[in-house]
Amino acid sequence: MSLEIFKKSPDSILWQDYRSFNKGMIVYYSSDPVSEIPIREVPEDEESPPMPDPNYETGTYGFYSCYHSKIRAAFTKNKLRYLFFLTKYAGMNKEAQGKSIITGYFRIKKTANVQKLHLRYLDEYSCTDLDECFALKADEIHFVSLKDAFEVNDELLKKWGYKAKISKQMRIILDEENTNNLLSFLSSKPNDLENYIKETKRLSPYQQEEIEEEAEEEILQQQSNIMPNNEEIKVDNNISQT
Repeated sequence: MSLEIFKKSPDSILWQDYRSFNKGMIVYYSSDPVSEIPIREVPEDEESPPMPDPNYETGTYGFYSCYHSKIRAAFTKNKLRYLFFLTKYAGMNKEAQGKSIITGYFRIKKTANVQKLHLRYLDEYSCTDLDECFALKADEIHFVSLKDAFEVNDELLKKWGYKAKISKQMRIILDEENTNNLLSFLSSKPNDLENYIKETKRLSPYQQEEIEEEAEEEILQQQSNIMPNNEEIKVDNNISQT
């Protein structure tokens, strides 16, 4: 995956308001094997492709990568509101290793068609056979500590109507009752988001500070491009008054 896209800020594109029902979807992410916190998997070195989702730093899903485009399409098609994140824990806590846990959720408020963005900046994409490729943006981001995570077993999966094995392509659509039950559990626990972000940054082999600075510079440049026009208008007004 090209790192060029990481120079883009989610605020640099136009997002549309998203209307939804109080239902949710559970999706899978790989957790990192060298962290006790169940953060997303971080590459070992700069040569390894980054796995940027769930991007809890920006509250986006599918902005910095084109993985799971059909899952995101199904999410928007069904007008779902909550995106829950499940992982098969691979971290440093031996007692928790191998357990399937739900660690957090996004409440999706906006969407954006990022197909052109992905085709321009990414080396790999999965949306070429789709008319649109939606990224999701949350207005509420909540992740809990390992001890507060919601453990999932086979019996519960069957209750949710999921009979296949847990995999990277899994998606479980929850009705309103199951969504509320899961949401109530997670939201009752302290939000550990800050530690997720710090730990991901600590383990990242990429120079994130430089990427963030370039993204900020891009936004400032876009804003400065508007300024000359405003200045010209002010000059014209002053001339006309004299």
